[in-house]
Amino acid sequence: MEFYGQNIKDIIEQLNSNARRGLSENVVLSARNKYGSNTLKVTRNRNTLKMLFAQFTSPLVLILIVASIVSFFLGQERDGSILLMIVVLNALIGFYQEWNAENILASLKNLVVEKCVVIRQGNTLEIFVEDLVPGDVVKLSEGEGVPADIRLIDSKDFSTNEFILTGESLPSNKDYLFTTDKVLNISEIKNCIFMGTTVARGEATGIVYATGMQTEIGKISTSSQKIKIADAPIQIEIADVAKKLTFVTLIIAAFLFGIRLLLHDSLVLALVFSVSVAAAMVPEGLPAQISMALALAIARLTKRKAIVKRMASAQTLGSATVIASDKTGTITKNEMTITGCYFNGESFSVSGLGYEPLGSISNEQGKVLKKDSLGNLKIFFLSGFLSSTGKINPPDKYHPSWYSIGDPTEASFATLAMKAGFTLEEIEKNYVFIKAFRFDSFRKRATIIRKHKDKTIASVKGSIESVLGVSTKLIANGKIEELTAENRKQIISLAAAFSQNALRVIAIAYKDLETKEEYSIDEVEKDLTFAGFVTMFDPPNEGVKSAIEQVFKAHMKVFMITGDNEVTAKAIAKNIGLMNEGNELPTVINSTTLQTMSDDDLKNVFQKRALLFSRVSPDDKLRIVDLLMKLGEIVAVTGDGVNDTLSLKRADIGVAMGKNGSKVAQEAANMILLDDNFATIVVAVKEGRTIFRNLEKTIKTNLSSNMAELICVLFGFVGSFLGVATPILAVQILLIDLVGEMFPLIMLAYDPPEKNIMDNRPRNPKDKILTKTAMKGIAFSGIVMGIVAYVAFLYCFFMNPMGIGNYEKAITITFVSIIFGQYANLLSRRTYKNVFGRYLFSNRNLLLAFTLSIFCIVLIVYIPIFNLYFHTFPLQVMDWSLPISVGIICLLIFEIKKSITKKVNINSII
Repeated sequence: MEFYGQNIKDIIEQLNSNARRGLSENVVLSARNKYGSNTLKVTRNRNTLKMLFAQFTSPLVLILIVASIVSFFLGQERDGSILLMIVVLNALIGFYQEWNAENILASLKNLVVEKCVVIRQGNTLEIFVEDLVPGDVVKLSEGEGVPADIRLIDSKDFSTNEFILTGESLPSNKDYLFTTDKVLNISEIKNCIFMGTTVARGEATGIVYATGMQTEIGKISTSSQKIKIADAPIQIEIADVAKKLTFVTLIIAAFLFGIRLLLHDSLVLALVFSVSVAAAMVPEGLPAQISMALALAIARLTKRKAIVKRMASAQTLGSATVIASDKTGTITKNEMTITGCYFNGESFSVSGLGYEPLGSISNEQGKVLKKDSLGNLKIFFLSGFLSSTGKINPPDKYHPSWYSIGDPTEASFATLAMKAGFTLEEIEKNYVFIKAFRFDSFRKRATIIRKHKDKTIASVKGSIESVLGVSTKLIANGKIEELTAENRKQIISLAAAFSQNALRVIAIAYKDLETKEEYSIDEVEKDLTFAGFVTMFDPPNEGVKSAIEQVFKAHMKVFMITGDNEVTAKAIAKNIGLMNEGNELPTVINSTTLQTMSDDDLKNVFQKRALLFSRVSPDDKLRIVDLLMKLGEIVAVTGDGVNDTLSLKRADIGVAMGKNGSKVAQEAANMILLDDNFATIVVAVKEGRTIFRNLEKTIKTNLSSNMAELICVLFGFVGSFLGVATPILAVQILLIDLVGEMFPLIMLAYDPPEKNIMDNRPRNPKDKILTKTAMKGIAFSGIVMGIVAYVAFLYCFFMNPMGIGNYEKAITITFVSIIFGQYANLLSRRTYKNVFGRYLFSNRNLLLAFTLSIFCIVLIVYIPIFNLYFHTFPLQVMDWSLPISVGIICLLIFEIKKSITKKVNINSII
């Protein structure tokens, strides 16, 4: 039986402990040998060497490594060296980005408090948390962290913030007297507290029953390490491209080898030539171009408050079809905010969201109330804080924004008092604390007695029914009147209307007391004067509503998964526009219902664009994510608590919160949002789609050029039977990739998204970049560039067949013509629209890359040492008309084809 279901005496006996005296030193030593230290063992995903080694395992990089080795073996040291340099450069780019991201993250150990108070051998001691063992008796009070999993022995008005484990935004009330014989979820266990949570209010004593990796946090951490991280879609795409390239390269090498043998070359010469050309046909710059595109995207996302831990993950969100989002801390701020007050028979609205005391208080006429103009209303705006112990603090080196200490509900009253113009220090000084009767689940209210000048005042807050139940008077319009049954009915009806919209209603009352030494709870909490109530809720993050609209417009689904109840889930969904088509409220599935549903039942409800899951456990969430992925969906999961860890790691991309998220969640995730805002996810989705579109351009453009080079080589073979020399050499093919294409193709990563990129459906995960249609397009572009470049070669070759350097000039014309044809291909592929539209000048970096590339070509054509090394020849001014014409002809053909294809597609849709 679980510890929460056992008799406390049996637990104490089982752990060789004593509720009053704690453990003896011998038992402590024995337990430490048995259970080890109370620490969470963090298994880092990769160390530095593994991270560096991983950069050489990409399929495209492996092709280059093999090509380099073959080149060295065949004595082609120049080609081999260039290929090897490309491999190393690509690895360094990837390693730097991932190393930088890994070092941003903090250690998992930050979850655990450093010291705690225990009873050992009858003495109260403060020890390091790591020295705790099962059986230790621990004392806890408000604001402290829970150092282990603990069964309560005694508690007084005790509650803990379990948001990190359960996802619930409100504190969980605890009671050491709670008993059950049922199997419960963590959120339902009232006699135990758990490592990593914090004490919201009250005091308690408990006995440790689990430490380290045996705690609930430890179990989740262990389970998450067993989950295999799925390859990112871009990794799958690159592997597919590499597989097809390898196949085509082998075919080309075999074909060229056979042809050279037919031409009576020796076996060695035929092998050297075929391997050299085939290796040159591999897109050497492609791995670096892909790495650069991802690295630039990571940099852009970092500026937009999103940290990507692995380069491949930068594109994954762009392919996402479903966002399974946590509510508290992602969609909402996880900061209880008072939005309205009903005091003295009047209604007041309160502006400003979260704990930050920015905002104002306005009456029904819209007049903003200040401290000096509150008059007799002052006590109403102070009463909530006077009955609370929660505080708020400004940002500091440990917290990037205003934060609460203690119960979040009580902290919201501190914000209200500051919005009214008071300072917390001023209130505490003028209203001296005397005694507190803390909240409990039976009374459902809390009272604090304070002294102000010569008066003693009891300030009470609690549920509307509870406070009204002990009130006999009502203050309205500045007068104290008898609280009638009709008054009660009206107040409860008014409060109920707010509750239906997921607003929490907290009632406030007060009582003047006689000044004396001791007060009993019964005498204080009776004959109260009902002052009114406040409404509060956990507000959505800024921009969430518009972000939801954009997600739906992008044809993605959003499933909100929360630990809160159904009413709250529905109200938040309505507030942020998380609705199905026809403004239909999403179906709410709670944990009990979910466990009775079969996978087929879930598949049916997954067809909706919006769903709500409430009170779900970590296993429930993992099941939802796992089933979605099995259905072929690309799933993005957001979360910030330990309860989200399993699903964060299982998902295609896990998105953790960086500001208020747990370190466990951050360790498991692929991406971290520094602003904890759902709206940032939409930014990342758009960036991911942009990445994929730019990579698609890069890969297709790159392969088109290689096809053009192959066409020239094949025409060269045919021409050789007719006495025409080879139109291009292997070293020049390599040069085209490295000088003619490298810079412009890398700068494609800077291409901005086209306007309609977020209106398109997510790409089908089953579709590959190199589909049959894509291969036909690549072949068409390559054949056009190859034929036109070969025609330019023939024209130059036969214009002056006996001239000095005529052959070198002709192959130089081929070399430059293929590059200019590639420029045309690149410009045409950049946009689905006309190449000469506004998009042409949208990427200044690309224009600079063209300039740099042309400058390098000019150097290769005109500098003598390059002429000797690369077999090029200085061109005269008129000679440039040939490659320029090739570029123009290719661009016209590509644009005509694009226009025809667009019309055919439109007609097929119509």
